[in-house]
Amino acid sequence: MKTYRAVTVSVVLLGLASLAQAAELVSAPLPTLVGATGACHIRNTGAAPISVQVSLFSNNAPVVQIDGCNGVPLPAGRVCRVVAALPDDSFAACSVTADNVSKLRGTFEIHEFDADPDGPFPDGLVRTLVAEDLT
Repeated sequence: MKTYRAVTVSVVLLGLASLAQAAELVSAPLPTLVGATGACHIRNTGAAPISVQVSLFSNNAPVVQIDGCNGVPLPAGRVCRVVAALPDDSFAACSVTADNVSKLRGTFEIHEFDADPDGPFPDGLVRTLVAEDLT
């Protein structure tokens, strides 16, 4: 009888857990190059503002250069971004946490800055090397 109750309680709890919204979206880790930057773009597709916590992380601490996401709610239909200088020859990823992420979409990009004075873009060009959607 005790086993039956334990199994029943476990099944009910697992069923309720599957109904809850996930609270985090995360990208796959992407490889970095020497001098690369990373940008995490988060879009609110809903009709109401959402408070988000966006993190760029790696096995070595990235240096955040732009943070337009944390500290203020993300308005409906708007995009915010966090940009950071990434460690050389490493891996980095991005995550967004909110009470409900069903209306959030995100992309993590690795960028390279090309400032070759003799090249076709002497003033510099930011190239996206690889991008990954947050899931």
